[in-house]
Amino acid sequence: MRAVVLFAGLVAVAGCDPYYAPPLRAVQYGAPARLEEGRVEVALDAAGLIAPDVLSPHLGVGIRDWVALEVGGNVAAYGGKQAWALGFVGPRFSWAPHRERRIHLIGDLELGVGAGVGGVRDGNEPTNECDACDGLIGYDRVAGGAYGGVGIGAQIAWFSLYGRARVEATTATNVPATLWPSLSLGLEANVHKRVALTLAGGYIGYANTQDHVHAWFYQLGVTLFIDAFARHPAVAAPAPTPPRPPPPCDCDDDDDEPMPDDDSDS
Repeated sequence: MRAVVLFAGLVAVAGCDPYYAPPLRAVQYGAPARLEEGRVEVALDAAGLIAPDVLSPHLGVGIRDWVALEVGGNVAAYGGKQAWALGFVGPRFSWAPHRERRIHLIGDLELGVGAGVGGVRDGNEPTNECDACDGLIGYDRVAGGAYGGVGIGAQIAWFSLYGRARVEATTATNVPATLWPSLSLGLEANVHKRVALTLAGGYIGYANTQDHVHAWFYQLGVTLFIDAFARHPAVAAPAPTPPRPPPPCDCDDDDDEPMPDDDSDS
């Protein structure tokens, strides 16, 4: 057994000959529902155990309050022959029914696909040192896959407390298809909706037909928000229908008949 650097500075105990396709989006997103319509976020997150060594920049565009489009990257900075570099794109669906309140619930659903290079087969050792090796290193392998995840939490003034869960499925050249489940808890401070600072950590692992690992990670992030375009005008509620006038009266008006003379009997 030996320590194998998996991602994000994360050191996990694995077998001597790790097999895995790289994670598509190794670093978790920040607080749910933080991006609103007409705004753009530019973010950089880094994750690790001691020194962060996976970097994930991304750009998000708020199409509506409830949906945004994201594009970004995922790079293992110090992976050596096990390094990877992938890009991803996908929508994020947000849920925040009471944004106007100081304390309110927040949630989201993320989906995405991506591709790049990376992957490890039998440690990516040279063929003269390994019968199962194919002579390829991480950057020689084409990789790709998809991911899906959810987030739920609460926003309290400038701060958000939240949890996240994600599953990623990836493949790479000459490497078994790999599942990457992850769970995390996070705290985010959003200063005047201009800058968000994120601290999070949790569990990540992978599993395939050849290998599996369970480990933990932490991450740091900074996000800048830009007002990019105007919001869609709010649709005014239709004016109430005025009351219908009463139908015309078709009865006789008895008030026009002369009243009998009260003195007629005298």
